[in-house]
Amino acid sequence: MQFQESYKATERFRAEYRDSINELISARSAQAAEERKIYAAEILSDPERCRREFREMLGWPLTEPKPKDPPTVTYCEKLTEENGVTVFRMQFQIIGNLKMTGLFFRQNGDDAKPLVISQHGGDGTPEVVSGFYESTYNYNEMTERVLALGVHVFAPQLLLWRTESYGVEYNRKAIDTQLKSLGSSIAALEIYGITRILDYFETQPYVSTFGMVGLSYGGFYTLYTTAAEPRILSAVSCGYFNCREYYPVPDWSWLRDAYRFDHAEVACLIHPRRICLQIATDDEIFDVKGGIEAFERLKEIVGDTADWVELEVFSGTHEFSHNDAPLKRLVADLQSSAQ
Repeated sequence: MQFQESYKATERFRAEYRDSINELISARSAQAAEERKIYAAEILSDPERCRREFREMLGWPLTEPKPKDPPTVTYCEKLTEENGVTVFRMQFQIIGNLKMTGLFFRQNGDDAKPLVISQHGGDGTPEVVSGFYESTYNYNEMTERVLALGVHVFAPQLLLWRTESYGVEYNRKAIDTQLKSLGSSIAALEIYGITRILDYFETQPYVSTFGMVGLSYGGFYTLYTTAAEPRILSAVSCGYFNCREYYPVPDWSWLRDAYRFDHAEVACLIHPRRICLQIATDDEIFDVKGGIEAFERLKEIVGDTADWVELEVFSGTHEFSHNDAPLKRLVADLQSSAQ
């Protein structure tokens, strides 16, 4: 071909193509938002059906009946005993050959106490969120503060650790893509794993009820796991709640989710159980304005029944709130439910 031209000659067409795709997305998003408003009313009137559809959206194995028996403990090592708490590293056989590991902090004594899941976020591990490496960084001693309230704590390891710090390379996005092509997702698999761990602890006489707390990705898992799992009676989700359209993250997105479940609608699946949603004024990852916008939409959906959910806007960055009041209320919720 003898003809030549500058790449600038077609720059306009590329820009028009890009902009037209974004216009299509905006138009479809507006349509989805209208359909989501209609669906939101169904969440409150028929929560079990909507929870089933939520689990179907996330994918297998949340779509399957769980085994009658609790998962097998494949590893259990006592690490230490301090201040009336015994710490174990435990591993569970979740499904097939999938094994999940975490730290279990058991309050000494035989009387039944609540158990709270303490969920790390991106680049994290159960050890860092529990102070095993001296500093807990932006978790602000999250596990230790929950533990100090006299409950058991289990901190699971999810596929979120920082490989530069802790080794063992992985590609979360690629794994999530592969799982989605198989009718699953990394979120479905890990939420299922957490619920199977609850299956184990539910059989133990020293456990009464369940709660959950988490930061960032841990806030995501707290919100979504509590929505999917009615046994979690109270939760604190920090540094995540927002409008998902502002954060198109692949492993937080599923087929047609915009038509049914943005963060506000997911939170509705928790009603009438309690959840505290925390966002920081200077969060460098999630804009506080999006969180407030999402909460206003949530209040429009639930109306006068909003006493089960609260938004805490605190002064800080992308970190777990220093305010212990929501944690104390969570434990009080679990204790009163056990009576």
